[in-house]
Amino acid sequence: MSIRLLFSSLVLIILHYTGYSQQKWRYSKERQEFRKIANARDVEVQKKKLEEAIARIPQKKQQHQNLRISYSLQLAEIYSRMGELSQAEKLGTSLVEQVRREKPKWSKSILPGFKGTVYDAYDKLAYFYLVTGNFRKAEQLFQESKSVRDSIYPGRSVFRIHPIVGMGSLHYRKGEYDKTYQLFSEAIKMLNRATTTFYDYDNVSRLFLNDLAEICLMQGRNVEAWDYINKLSLSSSGIGKFGSRLVGRVEIARVFELKARYYLLEGDFERAQDYLDRANEFYTTTIASSDVKFKLQKTQALVYWYQGNIQKSNETFLSLIESYRLHINQNFISMSEYEKEQFYNILKNDFNLFNAYAMDRYAENPTQLYEKIYDNTLNTKALLLNESNKIRNNIIKSGNLELTNKLHQWERSKAQLSSFYFDKDAFGKIDSLEKKIESLEKEINAESRLFGKKENPPVWQQVQAVLKSNEAAIEIIRVNTINKQKRNAFDEKNGLSDSTIYLVMIIKAGLKTPTCIFLSNGNQLEKRFITFYRNSIFSRSEDKLSYDQFWRPIKKELSGVKRIYLSPDGVFNQINLNALKNPVNQEYLLDEVELVYLTNTGDLLRQKSEIVAEQSAVLFGRPSYDFEVKADYNSTAEPPAIYAARNLLTDELASFKEQEFVDLPGTEIEIVQIEEALKRININVTSFKGSEALEENVKAINNPAILHIATHGFFVEDSANYINPMIRSGLVLAGVKNQEQAGMEDGILTAYEATNLNLEGTSLVALSACETGLGELRNGEGVYGLQRAMIVAGANNLLMSLWKVDDAATALLMIEVYKAWGINDNQVAFRNAQKILRIKYPEPFYWGAFIMLGK
Repeated sequence: MSIRLLFSSLVLIILHYTGYSQQKWRYSKERQEFRKIANARDVEVQKKKLEEAIARIPQKKQQHQNLRISYSLQLAEIYSRMGELSQAEKLGTSLVEQVRREKPKWSKSILPGFKGTVYDAYDKLAYFYLVTGNFRKAEQLFQESKSVRDSIYPGRSVFRIHPIVGMGSLHYRKGEYDKTYQLFSEAIKMLNRATTTFYDYDNVSRLFLNDLAEICLMQGRNVEAWDYINKLSLSSSGIGKFGSRLVGRVEIARVFELKARYYLLEGDFERAQDYLDRANEFYTTTIASSDVKFKLQKTQALVYWYQGNIQKSNETFLSLIESYRLHINQNFISMSEYEKEQFYNILKNDFNLFNAYAMDRYAENPTQLYEKIYDNTLNTKALLLNESNKIRNNIIKSGNLELTNKLHQWERSKAQLSSFYFDKDAFGKIDSLEKKIESLEKEINAESRLFGKKENPPVWQQVQAVLKSNEAAIEIIRVNTINKQKRNAFDEKNGLSDSTIYLVMIIKAGLKTPTCIFLSNGNQLEKRFITFYRNSIFSRSEDKLSYDQFWRPIKKELSGVKRIYLSPDGVFNQINLNALKNPVNQEYLLDEVELVYLTNTGDLLRQKSEIVAEQSAVLFGRPSYDFEVKADYNSTAEPPAIYAARNLLTDELASFKEQEFVDLPGTEIEIVQIEEALKRININVTSFKGSEALEENVKAINNPAILHIATHGFFVEDSANYINPMIRSGLVLAGVKNQEQAGMEDGILTAYEATNLNLEGTSLVALSACETGLGELRNGEGVYGLQRAMIVAGANNLLMSLWKVDDAATALLMIEVYKAWGINDNQVAFRNAQKILRIKYPEPFYWGAFIMLGK
């Protein structure tokens, strides 16, 4: 027995070591191939080789799958570095799904080719989302990675560290530095006690050392920053550490850029330039866009600027802005709206810095910089709004039934999500539905790219070309000035101060360059003068200040101009310029010039919709908010002596339906009289009153020439900015109190849902309710609320209110607009209606509450 046992043991030992040798030989061969690919000097060659290598790997065995993940992680990083974000996300997502599906054991989770595990797929994708600004997805992936790693690896294993560092980086990007330091300290302790030899300590160290250096430079703690940069330099020494030569070169360039920035902040411009030169030697030009490239360009522009080399500073700033524009153009189409917002906000800071820099150089007359500001504004102001509109139109025009069905599924899901926020019992379902909506939206966006035309970005000369001799286009741009005392363009405010200036850029026929006006009292406009303006409006008292503060400096450059196309920003979104009274001649601006509000003066270049709306009008008024309460719907009744306000006050969406929705009999009279006026000019009218003024009926409209809705409007503030502002604003319709009993829509049409209305070609949308022009004000993006929704849905003109409207005055204004509809264009009809209303109600509170947006 002992001989047999000895023989059996010997056989097992031989088999074991034979298998081990074979495995070792196989992994050695795989590493050699991986290194050969990783050492490719051209990024396109490396990408192609990785794609070919992945295609050759067999599908079945676990060790093959590990190799596939190893190569795919490297390829996803190459995609990301090259700015091919959609490809990077697609590959990263498929890797995470594979790891979730196969759930490899710890003993099989080590990747050949580099010192990592298959679970790195979670963290790599999470970091991708960090860079692009999708913090929601990044946090979900880091949490999932931590949960999986904690369940597999021993308690003190260093392989648990990645999601901890990742969450620290997430908090850093959110500005929560205390949490960042807490998590990074935990990670450092884990590294100090680790004994594992098969682990890339330098890789994880680079992640948190880079962020710690960034925080210190941002906060002006330069000595501490230098210590972290030197530690980062040691962790980054040697290109071979990065798995890919190209990625290694970029990361070394990152370290040199940090050193250049350190010396820039220390005032040693010569050494800063020296490190920038070294960084540019390492950074490969074949990688078109990355955060490292953007930082290199920005730091270089600042070095030139601080040295007084203005020509080169101008050139480098222009190059940076062009890089951002190309980056947006390449990647926006495949993102969800949430991702677009977050991604754009990352880049927007440097657009603002560029504007402030140009203003600082104004005395030197840098014409090219100001022309670029106008061009940037055409391309970025209301960018998110215009992108949403464009994608939806592309899908509708494509005729692709499958994609159109997917679009409708997405719209239904949005409506369901919106209703969940107003239902206490459904709050727990919000997160999963948001994920579904975002996933659907990205699929739609990616597929709709096939039907879109690549268009050259508009420039200011094109806007000038469509203006008549007596017309002008004005872009108002809110700018924070450079903080010259601190002079750190990498701090939390991106080097900008709290001092605000309004840059007014005017284009007229015959000008060689846009005219620039600076309203240097921006802080006073936003605090003192807007308060005075609103107090004068609501107290019905004479306003002798606002015209001089908000308009007279602009008027000086408008000699001979009869019509103005104006795109507001900042505080100018909160006032009706037409209602400003000239204290010299006692005339309102309404009488002096024809003012047309636009979301962007680039709207003047927008082609007319191919869809021709029918000569029809759809009217909604006096909704029955409670089906069980029977109101006396008598259109011949006399108007009530006291009109109910058409606005609502609430501070919580979940309890929104619990308030009392006061009946609005005046709105019934309003739409009846509008119906009579429209029928006299042969317009086909459909009216919905009482229990028929349903949300379903609003959503069923199909390109009417006119859509008029008279009801309660609302906008709910949210200081934490937790809930989408498009969900926090909307209109209240029939059945809001008890629609659940009837199994119908919830009776709340949010702006979020209204973006999906079929209004392409609709001439006029009138929201006859209080504060329908309000919403969340985002500088450079306009107002997030009902006005944004209706323009996205396709309306040519939108009539909306800026404050709580008087019921009787509103009804009279609307009737006068429709009496002239079809005889004059919408803008002329509206202006004439305001003048008629002024005869009976001379104070601006009554006739100035409404503005019209669009051509």
